[in-house]
Amino acid sequence: MDREGRTENSDDQPEQGREITPADSEAAKSHGSTDARSESPSTSQTTFGSTSDAGDTHQNAITDDNGGISIRERLQTESSGGVFANKDLVRSDTIIDEDRIVGRDEQLGRVVDNLKPVLQNEGIPDMLLSGPSGTGKSLIIHAVCKQIVELCESQDKTFGVLSINCEGPKTADRAVYRLVKAAADDLGVDPGVPQTGVSTDQKLERLYELMREYYDGVIFILDEIDLLEGPYQEAEYNSLIYQLSRARKLADFDGPISLTTITNYADFMKNLNSRAQSSYNPDDIFFDDYDATQLRSILQYRRDAFKPNSLAEDVVPLVAAFGSQTHGDARKAIDLLRWAGELAERRGSDTVTETDVREAQEKYTENRKLRHINGISTQKKLSVYAVAATAHYTKDNPEWIPAGPAFKTYQFIAEVMDADQYSRETFVNHVTEQSTYGVLDFERRGKGRGRGVHMYFSLSEDPETIMETIREDSRFAELAHEDATIGAVVRECVKKFRANS
Repeated sequence: MDREGRTENSDDQPEQGREITPADSEAAKSHGSTDARSESPSTSQTTFGSTSDAGDTHQNAITDDNGGISIRERLQTESSGGVFANKDLVRSDTIIDEDRIVGRDEQLGRVVDNLKPVLQNEGIPDMLLSGPSGTGKSLIIHAVCKQIVELCESQDKTFGVLSINCEGPKTADRAVYRLVKAAADDLGVDPGVPQTGVSTDQKLERLYELMREYYDGVIFILDEIDLLEGPYQEAEYNSLIYQLSRARKLADFDGPISLTTITNYADFMKNLNSRAQSSYNPDDIFFDDYDATQLRSILQYRRDAFKPNSLAEDVVPLVAAFGSQTHGDARKAIDLLRWAGELAERRGSDTVTETDVREAQEKYTENRKLRHINGISTQKKLSVYAVAATAHYTKDNPEWIPAGPAFKTYQFIAEVMDADQYSRETFVNHVTEQSTYGVLDFERRGKGRGRGVHMYFSLSEDPETIMETIREDSRFAELAHEDATIGAVVRECVKKFRANS
């Protein structure tokens, strides 16, 4: 198996095909074809994109028990029911107008007050927006910045909003390039530096050059900043925060600059090293979970995503109640409302009912945590797998798993997979991050007077089920054959840990 980060897996792509319909058989006969496919339409297949009959419109045919219908016809056929007027309003990533932002008056006011001075070309503070997922952090900063950009344009000034999500770049160098690319795309100019082959300092200098030449003010927005960890023991967000929080001086930039970081962790500042903490002193704005009343207001402001009278009266209150009971996450509540509408349309109805909401919620909650695990990065899967394996193979099946044996198991599994091995600190961060999504819980316990503390994990799902879910990823499939060896390693590590405790 390739070491993560060196070579991507290139799984064989399954052959795409379609069944030959009776219509195909007739067409073949009319052309004098004696192809055996026409004799057995129920079993024969042909590959899309075949060089033979490339221009034949039958290439788009699909079949069901009732005969054939072309892909084009299916795409152009209108649904028998329809509940949506503007579905974008119930997509959680849509930037909405400020009059639709509810339940966040305090946070919205502070962000506005912090950025308002840019209109007078005055300095603006750095900000840290923290709190659980789906509580309006990204929504509010981007909504306010949208208005700032428009007001600056009316004053013949250019305000740059350079925003990236740090889950993708993983390293400070890649993050800096994405900021350069964001500025270049905004300005319609060439980035001026390649993604690879030049140093991070050269990329930063190009970023500063674009700022000096084109912008009167700039805000950097680093969403999910805590995910910018990098492969080394010290997380790479430290160096990026240090550089960008000093950008006005380093870039020799006359206008106002703000660095805004966004994270789910309320104590993120404690993770910064001393250099980053010395230069980055943000206004810390906390976003707590939405309650049922706030979620109801949020959803009411999105009712016009639906056609008039297409929402039953109990739909919005029920979605809000589900949302407040399970997560307090506005994005998920909005998604749930959209899913209910989509279910109504699939059954050809012009009304969304309580039944649609309950079915959508059931589909959402069914294995929600396992679906989340399927979507995390390889290193995070490896870390969670190690915890699950430690829980599964320990003889007495303890509810709480000590981090020490779990980390030793992680190291062994990483070696088996020929994957990169990260530090214990990074391993613990990867595991504890999953508490945000309900996969597990963690706590620190004292080991006795003068003996320090130890981290423990408790999984919310069956360990074996978690392991099976992760092994659905082809990169982990071979671990099923290492069952006995991993079990032996776990039991030995747990035995040593208990002997020393």
